[in-house]
Amino acid sequence: MPPAHRFFSKFRLMFKRIFPFVFFGLALAGEIRYDCLHFVEEGLSKDPRVAEAKFASEAKKNSLNALTSEVILPTLNIAMMVGPAPGLKESVDNWGDTVDVYDFSKMGPFWGVEGKFIQPLNFGQYRTGKKALEADLKQKTFAIEQEIHKKDVELQSYYYNYLLAKEMQKLANDAQKRVDEAYEKLEEALDDDDPNVSQMDLLNLKAKLHTVKEGVTEANLGMKRVQLAIRFSLGLNEGDVFVAEDTCLTAREERLPSIDEVEYFTIHHHPELKQLAAGLDARRLQMDLAEAKLAPEFFIMGKFEYVKSWAGNRKVMVKNAFAEDAVNKLSGLFGVGLRYRLNFWKDWNSFREARTEYRGLQLKENYAASGLVAQAMEQYYQVEAAKDKMDALRESLRASEAILKGAAMQYDLDKSKTGDLVSAYTQNVTMQKDYYFAVCKYNVEFAELISRMGMSLREFRDEFTEKQ
Repeated sequence: MPPAHRFFSKFRLMFKRIFPFVFFGLALAGEIRYDCLHFVEEGLSKDPRVAEAKFASEAKKNSLNALTSEVILPTLNIAMMVGPAPGLKESVDNWGDTVDVYDFSKMGPFWGVEGKFIQPLNFGQYRTGKKALEADLKQKTFAIEQEIHKKDVELQSYYYNYLLAKEMQKLANDAQKRVDEAYEKLEEALDDDDPNVSQMDLLNLKAKLHTVKEGVTEANLGMKRVQLAIRFSLGLNEGDVFVAEDTCLTAREERLPSIDEVEYFTIHHHPELKQLAAGLDARRLQMDLAEAKLAPEFFIMGKFEYVKSWAGNRKVMVKNAFAEDAVNKLSGLFGVGLRYRLNFWKDWNSFREARTEYRGLQLKENYAASGLVAQAMEQYYQVEAAKDKMDALRESLRASEAILKGAAMQYDLDKSKTGDLVSAYTQNVTMQKDYYFAVCKYNVEFAELISRMGMSLREFRDEFTEKQ
């Protein structure tokens, strides 16, 4: 085979192998797929409000760094100057003494440096203040975690409402299709003068068309609204479209925890309780810090000054760099100081405010855990009620499907049973709608229960998957 033929033969073979993958890639271009867990995690990482909440903790970290900077040499000033300086010459003053005076005819280089530092010795206050800021940072971190858990519920609600909107679209489109087919069959029967079909049957069916069209419109509107919320949360580009990994709306597969597990995890995991504990530590340390500021403060202070000029003035070159004269200078001081704040009552009021806040948080601590547990248990009962309603609707839906089958069989035997068939189908569609709404409500209530227990979806699944 010639080389050109071999080349084109290999190219065709390669094209046949690669083309399906290229086509598949083009088909999925701009399509974003996630299951519920990864949808929530991606939403938390992309949502600008979550990023804004996390950024608030940076201010606390900056305060902690500022405290460290203030304690370690808070005052350190160093100044340096370089320039020309006059020389010196000997002169006799009015009293007959020989003195050195400036000689501006002999200029020379000049260099000088001056420094000053103050180092406080109140390291106890520094340690207390640092611990207070660290506790305040923890408090802010747990507050952000609580906000993230609320966002976690919101994202799960978006996901399940998206699946609900898909089910409503399928249900509405199917209803539209079936009613249109029935309408066409009735028209054909009337045209054929079928004695089992009357004009009243056609009018009754036409009267129900607006309900079906209204359902289609509401389903499409619901999909558009939830897609807008998802687009904002995921930060999707213009050409991207979200598609759920789940193909239909079903009840959550996670095991519903027992009431004892709900109580246990609420007490041990809820970020609000951790935030309260961190707040108590912060207020107690702030109270200790305010009390420490009532005492005097000790500090070390030092200062030095060095000036050197090389102006022409000497009969003999002085090699000593620390020799002093009217221009050259070396001086300094070092000592321990004591400072006492005379505005005692201002510091005393700060101490009283910190003590009042601390006692208020202590009172809150006495009922916070029981209150949060009560809220979690109340949510648990709501999940149970939603599950019972969902199960009851599932049984009713099965009965409705049996009625619909029976009505269809009666219609095949007697065409005058059109009204019964339409009534059974309408009941079945309504039952399906109620059932899917109940499934969505159960899934969202379950998500709220996870949040009330103080856990994220990832933490809940990791914890309860191991126990299953």
